Amino acid sequence: MTTGITFAAAIDLTSDFVQELQENQLPPEEITVFVENLVATTESARGFFVGYLTSNANEQVDQQMPVIAQGLKAHPEIIADLLVKNLAMSTAQHLHFQRNGEADMANKSARVADRSHRLMTILQLPLIKEKCQQLLQSILTGKGAYLEFLERWGYDDEQKSAIRERITSFALG
Repeated sequence: MTTGITFAAAIDLTSDFVQELQENQLPPEEITVFVENLVATTESARGFFVGYLTSNANEQVDQQMPVIAQGLKAHPEIIADLLVKNLAMSTAQHLHFQRNGEADMANKSARVADRSHRLMTILQLPLIKEKCQQLLQSILTGKGAYLEFLERWGYDDEQKSAIRERITSFALG
């Protein structure tokens, strides 16, 4: 299923998947297998996270998060970095939109941050802890594995502080 799936195709597949989750009760094993297959490559995993984390999914979909996490566990080396970056980016964007008085966009960013945080909490992967430690080090020292990521997005001190607060429990836990 994942061979040749583009970022855009993964977003579309995830959108259809979320819609199906909202309309039906899919068996847990079907949910897990879908997610496991879709996040097998970095490009398709990125598309999955865009489609899932940003969706306007109802509570029924969010209640499936533990089953979704089971599928994510199959590829920790791919999903750990992406989840940490999604949490950081959405946390910084939330602050950006708040500053600009864009309440709707701020709320959407907060939802992405909350979903990312919840998935990371459910997963409890050592690699997530390691990535959070690396991001924390880059924020605190201006060096390290996530320096390029932080510089690419041009986060200011207040945004870095918000990210630091959001990831500290994972980095130290």
